Amino acid sequence: MARPASRAAAFGRRRAVVTGHHLASQSALDTLRAGGSLVDAMISASAVMAVALPHATSLGGCGMMLYYDAASGTIQALNGTGRAPGLARPDAFGDGGIGPRGPSTWVVPGLVRLWDQAHRRHGRLPWALLLEDAVRHAADGIGCSSEIHRNLGSAKPAVVRQPGFGTLFAPEGRPLAAGDLLRQPALADTLKRIARDGADAFYEGPIARSLDAFAREQGGLLRLDDMLAQRADWARPVSLSVRDRHIHVMPPNSLGVLMLAQLEALAPYLDEPEGQRAYAQIQIARLCLETFQRKVADPAAPWPATLDPERVARRLARVAEATPSGARDPGDTAGIVLADDQGNALAMLQSVFQPFGSGCVDAQTGILMNNRLIEFDLDPASPNVLGPGKRPVHTLNPYIVMEGGRPAMLGVSPGGVSQTTTGVQVIAHACFEDMPLAEAIDAPRWSITRGGDILLEPGFQEGVARRLREAGVPVEEDSLHEFYFGSAKAIRMRPDGTLEAAADLRRQACALAD
Repeated sequence: MARPASRAAAFGRRRAVVTGHHLASQSALDTLRAGGSLVDAMISASAVMAVALPHATSLGGCGMMLYYDAASGTIQALNGTGRAPGLARPDAFGDGGIGPRGPSTWVVPGLVRLWDQAHRRHGRLPWALLLEDAVRHAADGIGCSSEIHRNLGSAKPAVVRQPGFGTLFAPEGRPLAAGDLLRQPALADTLKRIARDGADAFYEGPIARSLDAFAREQGGLLRLDDMLAQRADWARPVSLSVRDRHIHVMPPNSLGVLMLAQLEALAPYLDEPEGQRAYAQIQIARLCLETFQRKVADPAAPWPATLDPERVARRLARVAEATPSGARDPGDTAGIVLADDQGNALAMLQSVFQPFGSGCVDAQTGILMNNRLIEFDLDPASPNVLGPGKRPVHTLNPYIVMEGGRPAMLGVSPGGVSQTTTGVQVIAHACFEDMPLAEAIDAPRWSITRGGDILLEPGFQEGVARRLREAGVPVEEDSLHEFYFGSAKAIRMRPDGTLEAAADLRRQACALAD
């Protein structure tokens, strides 16, 4: 068994882009070349991915963004995750619980509001220009990606039977194959309206009214008032210092603090031989996941700007909650990382949660809706209990690594909670071992399943599996799992000013630089 060969890094002096689709990367690069800011490029790429990667992201999903503003020397976090509808209360669900798919699993879409808030603060080009590529791709059609086809092949009946799913993804009675034309004229019209009238067209106008009507028709919980109330919020990131590197992540409701907890515990082992360090890292991650139960509720109190590990451990222990029972499908996510020669840097993730989200596609707007509501718990004692207006815990985990007062590396990866373990491994390889970025991304990885078993990719350090088994840890060697190892996208901003961008071949991704 073997993984794909590594892709060479892209090097540039002016700008660098990595996204989960080549059309999105090209759109971002074109936007930057036209004089756009990194936020402008993020919006153009994000909109294209919502067209090109509907199994992972859509206008009916949400996002989180970290942005380093070189002019002010600050890192800013923007939370565009959705909130539970006003009708979403624990007693609204029977003994079967929430979901797993369908119209009762939607949170309010937050992605377009994230675009809006980011553009208001850091946009440079006119709003309407930023959606032109996405409109064109939706109207004219693009080739269905192998990623969509792969996910369609594993889609369960609970997804396929949802309203609108077959019309979009099996237009002639069979699932789209790689290379088939994927046209989305209704989505193109929706994007045109947003381009012309702004984000309020999505949250206050006919788009919002259509989603309200669709929810009522299908027995969903979303209402126009929920759309009107949706906001994207600026916040301070949470950070950790390890050996003169300062790693910044989103505050909760993101699980980014779980990645920081792993890095904090790993720091004493960074000088150990590779096999010993890997063994320690895996055991640390298992302990963190077990202790924090993979989830962080949305705490009312603000988080500190820098991480006090003991304080965070106490806080996490208070908000830890048991993982809901029952197996769940893997999640999927699309990511963007951007950097320019002015020293600005941006890392962003967007998602509909599980592949194809709720499976529901509104025929009037062409919008595929998320199923993020199932991340809530129905146990009243849980900090993550479902409630109107609440944000669920989120695995979205963009990160920026600072060194010497400037960004040194930034990255994202899909993979659910394993976003944190992938991030730790890429950061350790690139920042503490000084591997070339493409090699750091391509190095054999380990991951952890929801049940706590360890997966090792082909070529992983010899002897680690044996030591884990001796410690009573279940291990699967030579794993090529399509979900848990993620797909890292990263940019290194080298001291000489060169931008080094690399994209993971474990899934579809594209790095460009000039």
